[in-house]
Amino acid sequence: MLLAALALAAAQPVAEAPADNEITVVANRLRNWRGTWRMNKGAATCKTKRSTGDKAIDGIGCDAMIQCMVPLAPRFSTIENAKLPKAEKEQRINALLAAEKVYDCLFAKREAGIAALVAERRSKRS
Repeated sequence: MLLAALALAAAQPVAEAPADNEITVVANRLRNWRGTWRMNKGAATCKTKRSTGDKAIDGIGCDAMIQCMVPLAPRFSTIENAKLPKAEKEQRINALLAAEKVYDCLFAKREAGIAALVAERRSKRS
């Protein structure tokens, strides 16, 4: 009887994790992602410095960074190119990021990217 129960349990399909769980897993992986952005001949580029191990998740980080930072590129560049002490440059950059709510933008873009990735992966499994 026990053998039959184990065989039946093994034959049943494994239930899919709820989407919320997948979103949490992807968000946790993205939390450790690190990247840098820059303007190169008028085009924004992003480079992953610490990968999540999943190129699609890394892409969410880069996409968010580019979408949120590119509108600030001219002002950011002005600060970077100014002949100021390093500490003052950092202070001005931090003030710009805070004033333009870049961290809110990054959070929103990442959240949207995570939801889209989870939905895409779920649809491929269905």
